[in-house]
Amino acid sequence: MISRFTIALLLLLVPGVTAAQEIASYPARPLRLITGFLPGGVSDTIARVIGEQLGEHLGQRVVIDGRPGAGGVLSMSIAAEATPDGYTLYLGQPVIAISRLFKNKPPFDPITAFAPVSLIGIGPTMMTVHPSLPVNSVKELIAYAKSQPGGLRFGSSGPGTTNHFAGELFRVMSGAPMTHIPYRGAAANVVAVVQGEIHIAFLPLLAAIPQVKSGRLKGLAVSSAKRSQAVPNLPAVAETLPGYEVSAWYGIVVPAKTPKAVIARLNAELEKILQTPVVVRRLESQGVDVEHLNPAQFADYIRKDAVRWEKLVKDAGIKFE
Repeated sequence: MISRFTIALLLLLVPGVTAAQEIASYPARPLRLITGFLPGGVSDTIARVIGEQLGEHLGQRVVIDGRPGAGGVLSMSIAAEATPDGYTLYLGQPVIAISRLFKNKPPFDPITAFAPVSLIGIGPTMMTVHPSLPVNSVKELIAYAKSQPGGLRFGSSGPGTTNHFAGELFRVMSGAPMTHIPYRGAAANVVAVVQGEIHIAFLPLLAAIPQVKSGRLKGLAVSSAKRSQAVPNLPAVAETLPGYEVSAWYGIVVPAKTPKAVIARLNAELEKILQTPVVVRRLESQGVDVEHLNPAQFADYIRKDAVRWEKLVKDAGIKFE
């Protein structure tokens, strides 16, 4: 006869056995990959490329769930509140590190709300200037800005965006007098610099390259720590200002408390995917330099990113309304 103690012990072990079985059979149904931006953009393309490949590797469909709004905060909130079972993924971007600084910040800490899975890649911006500016290098731009009584104007697609911080960091590190002019979105920012309303704009590579090729803008440098594969002839700003780096990063994160075994499985599959030539070529065509990190490395990357932007906001005296 089985004792009451044995029965009680077996009952305690059942949840653990069930969880182990679920992990062993993962995934048993389609996954959802949430993004925070409209279809057709870089984020959406990355999500679809990675989602398609991940689905093939896992043997389950990955459904792309676009939730644009509030500069990415809406989608981030939806993903953070999802069940941590490995069936909801989020295409993480700098909003995770930056949104804590907003006046209307999320009602949770984005850093601790997610468990990092893997970095996918880095998307630098290009420092572009209106053709009327008599400069052809970062060094010449700094000298020219300092020679102008009112300095220069640089635009962004909105306060707290990556291209806003790119301009602010450049101003702080170079000492060049510059005034920030925010616009409602990337498209308006492009039009502003092309029409000469502003002197400088840090633009996504996909948006900048056609404008530079047509002669409507001049490209001076990229904002990544090193030169980009998409425009290898352009120097990095860091070649003139050592330590300068502002890039949009893209990676997969999941809600906190997602089983570590599931995270490890997803990371292993993503590492294989990011070594696939067709994926590398597709992402590079979007101005994204592929880079894989394991969960611990990615977590450290996000934490350092958050600390860096918090310091910049303080040093530059940036105020969010």
